[in-house]
Amino acid sequence: MKSAFRNHFKKYMSLFLSLILILSLTGCENRQEKRYQNYVKSLIAINYLGATEDYIKATGANKADAEALYEANAEYLADSILSYYSIEISEAPDMYPKYVELAKNIYSKANYKVSKAYKSGTQYFVDVTVYPMNIFAQTSYDVVAYVDHFNHEVANGIYNNYTMNEYETEFSSGMLDILNDGCMNMTYGEPVTITVTIITEDNTFYIGEHDFMAIDAAMISTATIVDGGIATDTDAEE
Repeated sequence: MKSAFRNHFKKYMSLFLSLILILSLTGCENRQEKRYQNYVKSLIAINYLGATEDYIKATGANKADAEALYEANAEYLADSILSYYSIEISEAPDMYPKYVELAKNIYSKANYKVSKAYKSGTQYFVDVTVYPMNIFAQTSYDVVAYVDHFNHEVANGIYNNYTMNEYETEFSSGMLDILNDGCMNMTYGEPVTITVTIITEDNTFYIGEHDFMAIDAAMISTATIVDGGIATDTDAEE
């Protein structure tokens, strides 16, 4: 396994940026605060929960674009998981949709709270509190045990007569089962609060890429359990 999950967890933001909310800024202050809060809520919900209706209502985006945003986010996580665990499925492409479904399963457990927007000076802000999902730490022991057992069987020639499709399907299916089982009893790390800045330009508003990436980075803890303790990316790289 690779130690730095976030190195593989970079989002291509072109789709996100193309769906930035563009709405009139006219209205009373209380209405603006609620509108900003709803926008941030809907942006998180579409990316992680696939809540297209709320996003369309809040932003005016069409259904196809909203669904594409959710699918793209799930695919990025699926790609990151495959890369992180060095899971090869080039000869077993039928496994890829299953990893996308795993990604959606993980994201369905997202735990966060979006507070009401507030004004400081001339700027509006929204606090987003995220409880990081511990999927990798939860499954660390099972993953290590599975990989060790699989490697032992490889050494004993159990898979000598397997095709590459069968071999990759066998290994990736086992990893998939472990991670899906981990989702069933998801635990969470200590809450992380990200203060999102509402950027206003002319008669439009949106949040910046940096703020969205901060929320994204907090959603899934990259810590894993090693030797009875917790190792973060930073620990692993030292």
